[in-house]
Amino acid sequence: MIPPVLTPPDADTAVSPAPVSGGTATVAPSPWLTVRPGAEAGLRLFCLHHAGGAASWFRDWQARLGPEVQVLPVQLPGRERRVQEPRVRDMDVLVRELDRELDPYLSQPEVPYALYGHSMGALVAYRLACHRAAEGRSMPVALLAGAHPAPQRPQRLREVPEASEGELVEWLVGIGGLSRQLLHHPEWLRWALSLVRDDLALCASHDPGDVDRLPLPLHVFTGHDDPLVTAGDAEAWAELTSVSCAVHRLPGGHFFPRDACVDDFFDRLSGVLSHRTPFDHRSLSGRTSP
Repeated sequence: MIPPVLTPPDADTAVSPAPVSGGTATVAPSPWLTVRPGAEAGLRLFCLHHAGGAASWFRDWQARLGPEVQVLPVQLPGRERRVQEPRVRDMDVLVRELDRELDPYLSQPEVPYALYGHSMGALVAYRLACHRAAEGRSMPVALLAGAHPAPQRPQRLREVPEASEGELVEWLVGIGGLSRQLLHHPEWLRWALSLVRDDLALCASHDPGDVDRLPLPLHVFTGHDDPLVTAGDAEAWAELTSVSCAVHRLPGGHFFPRDACVDDFFDRLSGVLSHRTPFDHRSLSGRTSP
């Protein structure tokens, strides 16, 4: 059984989302994207995956969000079809590479874009937006952060990469990131744990003091039962925007987009993307969605 969040190294990453405008999605020329960006959709949504994950985690999102949004999963090195490439363990290095590789698709004024990141991906998306702001490049219409504390908060996972194999397995099982059935497949498990360690080292390379306020709205999605993100962690994202911050609390844990109430998440996400304004949110004055 393949677990819901870790992906085997030889998995096929051709996400093949629903056609954006009656056409057929084609694999992107850049290894950083699994779908070629098109001009037909009203909004591009670049999606960054969690630690130990891969672009295929967003496989079903295009069908869920419909043709007005083109879902563009971002594939980091060292997994799926990029499994032979070295993984990046330094956040500054990764952000510079992402900005260079994705800029041709982020700098087209006729098609606005938004960033969604889940867990590790939320931190990467935030740092990418900060980098682009500092460089004077085109900015996303919104930053959507799922399942991650505000980047200026103390990062609880700094010690996790040094945990023993048993401790790391128990931690992953505890947050819903690993099925115990994988313990019967030691070769695959060793590869998965190595990937998680490198991704967590990438997160640990972020300096919580290296944060900026962004001139764009933030939407924060968090699971009621997520052991890694407290209410204060989610609300602290409001300190990082000069516009507005919406906190959307959802049923489920750390991986709420795959939990039983997945429809609730996609309803809220669709509402945010279609209106591009908070519809039930925590603004800078302090209101929070239920």
